[in-house]
Amino acid sequence: MGPPGGPRLVPPIPFSREESAVYQRILVPLGGSRFAEEAIPLALSILSRSGGSLSLATVAALGSGYGGREGGSARDDGVVQAERYMTAVEERVRAAGFEGEVEWSVIPPGNIAASVVRHGREVDADLIVMTTHGRGPMRRAWLGSVADGVIRTSPFPVLLVRPPFDEEPTGGDNGEITVPASDWGEAVAGPLFRNVLATLDGSQRSEVILPLIPPLLEEGSTVTLFQTVPPAAPGGYPYLPHSIREEKEQKEVMEGTREYLKSRGSDLVAAGHEVEAVVGSSMHPGVAILKKVRESGCDLIAMSTSGRGGVARLLLGSTADKVIRGSGVPVLIHRDRRGED
Repeated sequence: MGPPGGPRLVPPIPFSREESAVYQRILVPLGGSRFAEEAIPLALSILSRSGGSLSLATVAALGSGYGGREGGSARDDGVVQAERYMTAVEERVRAAGFEGEVEWSVIPPGNIAASVVRHGREVDADLIVMTTHGRGPMRRAWLGSVADGVIRTSPFPVLLVRPPFDEEPTGGDNGEITVPASDWGEAVAGPLFRNVLATLDGSQRSEVILPLIPPLLEEGSTVTLFQTVPPAAPGGYPYLPHSIREEKEQKEVMEGTREYLKSRGSDLVAAGHEVEAVVGSSMHPGVAILKKVRESGCDLIAMSTSGRGGVARLLLGSTADKVIRGSGVPVLIHRDRRGED
C-alpha cells in the first residue's frame, strides 16, 4: 500500500510555457487508408499553432524499390503507386489551408514500427501522430501491433488517435489507392484539447509527460492529474483495532497522494490552466483511468509508459495497454528512456 502519507515528495520536473512548445515537426505515418489519414487533421491543428512542419511517410511494399520524390529510376508499380498517393495527400493538406512546410517519403520495407521510428530520427521529429491500426491492400501490416512497436522504441512522444470507423481504402480503376474526399480545412483552425486526464504514479519517470501537454491545450483548459492507490484490505472483522489502523493509514496515503498531485500541477496553473488533483482507489489502474475519463468527459489521456517508483518497466501489456485499447479518446504516451542505455 505504500508508506503512510502517500508518495515521498521530490522536486518536480520544471517546465515553462516556452519550454513546453516543442512540436515543431510532426511525423504522421500513413498506410494508404482513410483510417490512417484520420491522424492528419489533429496534426494540422497542432502545427497551425506551433508554426511547425508536417512530415508524412508510408512504407514501400516488400520487394519494392523505394525513395522520395528525388529517388532513383528503379521503381516498381508499388512504389509509383505509393508516391502518387503521397502526392495526393500533400495536395489535400495544401487545399486545407496549411501554410507550413510539408514533406513526404516512401521509406524502406521491413519492420514497419522500426522503419517509422528510424525515419522519425532522420527527420528530427518531436512527435508522432498516428492511428492505432488500419487495413488496406497497400499496407496489410498496419495493425495495432505497429503502434505498439512504435511506442516501445520511439524516443519521442506518440499521440494515438482511434477513428470511429475502420474501413478499406477505395481502389481506383487501376487498383491504385485513391484519396477519399473529406475536408481537413476545419482542422487547421479547429480546437485542440480542453479537458485532459494526465496519469501519474508518484515517480519522476511518470512526470515526464507533464511538459508535453501544454502545446496541445486550448487556453484555460482543465487538466486532471490522476493517480490510483491500492484499496485498504483489512483482515478479520470490522471495528477491530488493526482494521481501524489500516483505514486511517489509507486516508493518510490518499491525502498525501492528493498533495503530491497538486504540487505537480503548479506549472500548468501558472500557464493559465485549471488543475484538479484526483486520487482513485483500485487494484486495476487501467480500469480506474478509463472510468474516470468517461465520468469527466475528457478528450485526451496523457501518460508515461515507465513503471512505478522509477523502475524502467514498460507498461504495455498492463495499464498503458489497457488504456490505449480501451480509450475512445486520443492518448498521448511517452516512454522515459533515462537509465536504459
